Amino acid sequence: DFDDWIELYNTTEKPVDLSGHFLSDDASEPRKWAFPAGTVIGAGTYLVVWADNDDGDPGVHASFKLAAKGEAIVLSAFDGADVKTVDRVDFGAQATDTSAGRRPDRDGGAWPMRPSPGLPNNVD
Repeated sequence: DFDDWIELYNTTEKPVDLSGHFLSDDASEPRKWAFPAGTVIGAGTYLVVWADNDDGDPGVHASFKLAAKGEAIVLSAFDGADVKTVDRVDFGAQATDTSAGRRPDRDGGAWPMRPSPGLPNNVD
């Protein structure tokens, strides 16, 4: 089963609670999927969110799938009054069963790399 996934990395030394945060593949609908209450990324750890619209499997599953033709992934937060974009990654067309991720020395886009869910990005 090769479902799409979105991986978040907590670069800080403290846990980050994602309650009140959202993921979307559509910038015009930033609150498309809400993180379940109590979803926390530990300090210096990763959280894999499966983009497969399948709550039947273990783990965290978003209510949308990613488009092979490319699109955006938007992380946003609701501050009680407004929804604000926390982060956004745009990616282009994807080949089957491949991965794209950020490289620290590049712009904010996504770059092809070997899949490594839950681990540091494998930069070739």
